[in-house]
Amino acid sequence: MNLVNIASALHLLLSASLLWVVPSQYIFLADMVAFPVSLFLLVREIASKWSLATAIERLRRHSIEICIDDDDDPQPEPSSRESSASGNITRRIKHHELLDLSQYKPLPEKAAELLSKATRDGHKRLSVRKALLLLVHLVLFAMVLDFVYRPLLSPGLDLLIFRPGYVSHDTAKLHIRYPDGGELELRYMELGHGPDWTHTPNMPWESAGVFEPPTNATDFTTTTALMNLRPSTKYIVELHCRQPTVYAQTALLSSVEFETAPAPSQPAHLRFATGSCIKPNFPYRPTTLPDIRGFASMLDHSNDLDMIVFLGDFIYADLPLYFGSSVEDYRRLYRQVYRTQSARRLMRKVPMVHVYDDHEIMNNWHGGDTPPMGNALTAYNEYNGLANPPSSPNHAYYNFTYGDIAFYAWDTRRYRTHWETENFGNNSRATMLGKEQKTHFAQWLAAVNHTAAVKFVISSVPLTFGWENVDSGQDTWRGYPTERAEILALTRHVPNMFFLSGDRHEMAAVELPSGNIEFSTSPISQFTFPLVGQFRPNRAGEKTLHHRRPGHVKYGILDVDTRAGAVPSVTYSLYTTDVHQGRQPAWVYEAKCISWR
Repeated sequence: MNLVNIASALHLLLSASLLWVVPSQYIFLADMVAFPVSLFLLVREIASKWSLATAIERLRRHSIEICIDDDDDPQPEPSSRESSASGNITRRIKHHELLDLSQYKPLPEKAAELLSKATRDGHKRLSVRKALLLLVHLVLFAMVLDFVYRPLLSPGLDLLIFRPGYVSHDTAKLHIRYPDGGELELRYMELGHGPDWTHTPNMPWESAGVFEPPTNATDFTTTTALMNLRPSTKYIVELHCRQPTVYAQTALLSSVEFETAPAPSQPAHLRFATGSCIKPNFPYRPTTLPDIRGFASMLDHSNDLDMIVFLGDFIYADLPLYFGSSVEDYRRLYRQVYRTQSARRLMRKVPMVHVYDDHEIMNNWHGGDTPPMGNALTAYNEYNGLANPPSSPNHAYYNFTYGDIAFYAWDTRRYRTHWETENFGNNSRATMLGKEQKTHFAQWLAAVNHTAAVKFVISSVPLTFGWENVDSGQDTWRGYPTERAEILALTRHVPNMFFLSGDRHEMAAVELPSGNIEFSTSPISQFTFPLVGQFRPNRAGEKTLHHRRPGHVKYGILDVDTRAGAVPSVTYSLYTTDVHQGRQPAWVYEAKCISWR
């Protein structure tokens, strides 16, 4: 195999890996070297063959005598009589030698024509193959550039967002992005009420008031709230611009529908999706508008979903290329996600709450409030955080209820002990939550222990010790065993409590040593780890219920029903597009709940 073939194979392998296996920045940077090298060598070889074919054609036209060495088909030497009679000078030359026409004497015209034709045909076939290979190189590299630089080339500055965030029993947060100016107005109407959704006829539209449009200071985003809504009631909300047009005094920009939660402590039926990790248009398809396949799959179930709990890595600031740490660098990536067709359709239909993880900042972030955390959190809050349930000032962890179902969402990034701390691996004081958050969580746990039928704790990274990847001993709860043991000691006697996590790009359902079950599900739409790391079931006192590695799309849907008495029901269903195209579950688990009163 010559150098051209080696360089070509390397570029093809790197490009395909970036587009369809793992969108790593290291693969991209390597490909940025491999492509020009392979292109140069391939073009040089094509030019060399073309030059040789041209030179031989010149030999034919000038009837030059030439003998070409061919190990497979040696040519007979002319007899001494023929040589002396003709007086011709014979010289053997290689294909790659330059030809000096002044050194040769004429051959018979027919022999020269046959030689030239055979050579031209051989080089013609070779040139076609090389030209096709060159075309493949150029197309693949164009795909790579499109995949990597699409956020820069199409930044979505004209993006309109109107979606419901957290919806309680009497309020609904609405996240808006509107860059075109003009006063805005929210109008809403009740569609129906009650668990069986009884239609409410002839209800009038109500106005939530007029407000100024958002400004460039917040990338034209704002979050507002509808107040004094009725529990367990469906609403439609319209966003109007009050800038008069030729056709009307206001312009309808968008509309959403949602249902409010049941009143606090009331029995409830909740169906929600959970998962983490998305990258638009991965695996790559050369489309004009990238999409998110996991969100597209969720749309098949959206009519029955009450909300989506997103577990982190909504953007990948560092994959496949870290563009920079300015707030605009982060905002651009959020706009890219919200521009996708499936995201727009899904988030208009289903409220979504969020936690953030490392890739909203930088891979394996554990640097506290040091840069670029400030800019990253600014963009996160503008696009996701402010639409979450209420939290303490300047904190991203929060809790909320849905009837008698309670949720607590941790911030697992901002308060971590730095890995670079001396003797980190054996530091019993190493913390992921920080003292203040851990105290707040313990207080919440005591409050809901006997007031909520089912409890969910949201962690962006898994608690199970099962994963043994290169970073799992630091990035997941494996790196904080003492604090994890403290947490599990608190939850051991809490009935019907479950952990929800993501991050690992795999799925595992694990019964932890405390008896609580963790459903760790990812990615919604991202790569899996091919041949990297492993999951060890049933270790450290854990019991593995299910583990699944393959699949670019994996998410869970939980069905929680507390209406049937003292013992609630909790059913987890795993969906992946590898099984039944995501329309039917790939695995179902019915939890063994107990009486909680």
